[in-house]
Amino acid sequence: MIKVTKAKKVETKASEIKYPVARKSKYNGEVVLFYGEKSGMVVEAGDPRKSRNSVGTISENWTSYTDENTWEPVDLKIYG
Repeated sequence: MIKVTKAKKVETKASEIKYPVARKSKYNGEVVLFYGEKSGMVVEAGDPRKSRNSVGTISENWTSYTDENTWEPVDLKIYG
């Protein structure tokens, strides 16, 4: 199970990011777990009216996780 929560405010330079890192789309709410600047996998589906991706969709061409107009940081807790 995955629990998504709003990220704590931390000032970090992009060069200091340690992967993986999670981001939530401001457009459709889907959550992507990034393992590279533009590489990642959908771990939580977004609004089905706005998103064409399902859980498990992998892409090497996401908009960069550093793009604050597209993504907001979130924290993930994976447990099971």
